[in-house]
Amino acid sequence: MNIQKRWFPSLFIALIVGVMLLPPLAWAKESLSDSWIMTPKDGKSMEFEQAFKKHVARRAELNDPRSWRVYVPVLGDELDRYVIRSCCFGWQGFDEYRQWSEDKDPMTDWQKNVDKLVDKYEHYFSMMDMDNSKWADELTYKYVGVTHYTVKQGHWRAMEEDKKILSEAAKVQKWPYSWSWESSVGGASVLMLAVPYKSYAEMEPPETGFAKMLAMHLGSEDKAKQTLERWASHFESTHYALYEWREDLSM
Repeated sequence: MNIQKRWFPSLFIALIVGVMLLPPLAWAKESLSDSWIMTPKDGKSMEFEQAFKKHVARRAELNDPRSWRVYVPVLGDELDRYVIRSCCFGWQGFDEYRQWSEDKDPMTDWQKNVDKLVDKYEHYFSMMDMDNSKWADELTYKYVGVTHYTVKQGHWRAMEEDKKILSEAAKVQKWPYSWSWESSVGGASVLMLAVPYKSYAEMEPPETGFAKMLAMHLGSEDKAKQTLERWASHFESTHYALYEWREDLSM
């Protein structure tokens, strides 16, 4: 399977058009992320990793202007996937990276040494909600838990209002985690909540649960219950995934 002589395919224009179909979003100047999901061919994961590392070294030699972090799932039945992600930039950043790719041509090396080991490619853009996120500076972590919410048609605006209430409560009450909200660009209306952890032990729920913390913030257990029930009503489905950051594959 071959991909174009760039790090992202010619679906770029189609994805921009797709943005026009999205619900209202916070259009921060540098709030976009770019993610690839790659599935190696059966039995080729180790070869893929070795070839990938060499390719990353080649990109470093070419002074790749982006940092790429690689994550692998640790839960579920699709453990052979690799998520390669970069952030944070505006739409112009895609044009600039396209130009860098054309000038430096890193994809010749990719197609020669790595592409033959890949069975499937997926590509996604997402928009980060900086206002409602809280990501500590100089944060160190090993795992990221990601909840995917499929938003019901017609619920996006109400969902955004409730997301603000929940996020404000977590900030004011000093919820002991960092978190990031993101929305899909193109495709289904999907909201994502990412929470980083240094270890499995950090995933232990805090002594004061979120519902109790929300009740303290709103001044009423009934108000907290109504808010959480309203929040749940905005989604067709939810899905949780846990990923491990592969620092050895990242750049």
